[in-house]
Amino acid sequence: MTATKPGKRNHESTSMSSPNKSGSSKKISRADSGKGTQQKSLNSFFKTSGSDAKKASQATGDGVAAVCKRKGSLIQWREFEQTWLGTFKSPEPATKFAAFDLDGTLINVKGNWVHPKSANDWRFYHKQVPAVLRRMYDQGYKIVIISNQNGLRQIKGAPKLTKRSVEYLDKIDQIARLLDIPFTILTALDKNYMRKPSPGMWFMAEMDNGGLEVDRVNSFFVGDAAGRPAGWRPGVAEDFSDSDLAFARNAGVPFYTPEEVFNDAVFAKEEPLPLPEPQQLSISRFHPSSLVIDNGSLSDLVAELETEVILAQKESKGILVILVGPPASGKSTFSGNQLGPLGFEQFAMDAKTRKKCEAAVKEALVAGRYVVVDNTNPDETTRGSFVKIAAAAGARSIAVVFGCETRELANHNNVYRSQLLQARYLSKPYDSKQLHLIPTNFSPVPPVAFHTFFKRLTMPNESEGFSKIFQHVFVPSFLRLPSDEALWNQYY
Repeated sequence: MTATKPGKRNHESTSMSSPNKSGSSKKISRADSGKGTQQKSLNSFFKTSGSDAKKASQATGDGVAAVCKRKGSLIQWREFEQTWLGTFKSPEPATKFAAFDLDGTLINVKGNWVHPKSANDWRFYHKQVPAVLRRMYDQGYKIVIISNQNGLRQIKGAPKLTKRSVEYLDKIDQIARLLDIPFTILTALDKNYMRKPSPGMWFMAEMDNGGLEVDRVNSFFVGDAAGRPAGWRPGVAEDFSDSDLAFARNAGVPFYTPEEVFNDAVFAKEEPLPLPEPQQLSISRFHPSSLVIDNGSLSDLVAELETEVILAQKESKGILVILVGPPASGKSTFSGNQLGPLGFEQFAMDAKTRKKCEAAVKEALVAGRYVVVDNTNPDETTRGSFVKIAAAAGARSIAVVFGCETRELANHNNVYRSQLLQARYLSKPYDSKQLHLIPTNFSPVPPVAFHTFFKRLTMPNESEGFSKIFQHVFVPSFLRLPSDEALWNQYY
């Protein structure tokens, strides 16, 4: 068919025109459109109970949530792992996605407030938004909406949707009526791999594409959370986040801001795609590429501890090693992988009360054994009782400090660990995964645990009774699953 002009849509057609480089149009099908500084092993640190397949088989989702049973909706809704996936007018598979954030990108509230006050409290970002999306659809792109939402989760055990959920779903129905073209919408309700900046919703959209592989290079994502500083436009505040930009980087697709897509130059084109080259934007959130990896430091540390063990053997005395570091900094990995082979016994208070832990440590040190206390141990008070026990037993005390200078790394590792099962599954090839088998993520360590640790932190020193204090430098390794390295190197 010829290029469809605004207002003269032929959205039921199975073929459409696409511009070639010379500016002429050629007939193509929708399916063909677009072809042309602290641990040794993150694998063991982020180890999970059971295999991915076992977790996947236990995954919940698809078909039982209240959103799936909602009557009268224009959208066909499904739920997978606290993520709503909706389709309007049965979108056909396509090799290219035109994907958009919702709030602040396709729509805004009607006033100056931040959050909508009702299902009707919205307007399109620009009055030309529907026309632009229709033209993109006519060019063979699948329209996909990808949105993070808070406060929509169904109360556990409650048979009905929350008031905010109903308002949100009503609003999507209103948007669908006005767009009047097929589209897919994904809504992340939980803090898992489907929530931006993690790219899970993009992968879900690809999985719901009839088995057709998506050309990510020629697809794109548009969002307003671009990390722009205050004053990027006169009188405008800084962006509230860079999560949309980081999401696009994680998914491997070009990123545009709403201002780059919804403007007079694009409005004037009968065929708005391809878009011009996007502007270059920077991401401020932590990324592993900012680390300076010293592969020799871990070996040096282990060699130092081996020397301490040899000396203790000659003197027939025990050794106490106290690990100091925030959650998710690699303490347990180091304890198991490096200290275990040297004969150290691991003690952690998450398995015992403090008194029982102290009693077990005392018994081991009096017997001349080697002990590692694997807790966060942020201050002299938490460390002091163990150091006194070691002194009374004639054992030397050694402190090993983990990542206290890189709080962002611990936070990154914490989220990565909690999302790893979902990340592994969703990163598999197209033909080896199904939406209803997406595994459940693990709960991350709550932010308050990190805040409490760093608030209490005092670095160990020899005046506490330590004979040696070592710094443990971060050295990631992915020997068991090399593919995990790419997942760890995403933005979280």
